[in-house]
Amino acid sequence: MRINVYSQELTSEVITVAKESNTGIVYHAAQLILHSSERLHHPPADDDRSAVTFWLPKSQERREEMAQAFERIAAVFREAPPETGLD
Repeated sequence: MRINVYSQELTSEVITVAKESNTGIVYHAAQLILHSSERLHHPPADDDRSAVTFWLPKSQERREEMAQAFERIAAVFREAPPETGLD
């Protein structure tokens, strides 16, 4: 699976999510909120904005691996050359 998120859709808003399953286990995630149409509403009980949700792995080792991956993504944002071919 490939998911493309274009720069025009990116925001700096990140939300922490906690959801309890029907088994009583609480799962946690980080949500990157995307730019959404003004026609969408987002009251606390029904946030229908576009988002990319990253559910946290169970093990601390895997969480650390993923944190390092996100740090590498941050480095790409900071270190990538500027756009070329623009007037």
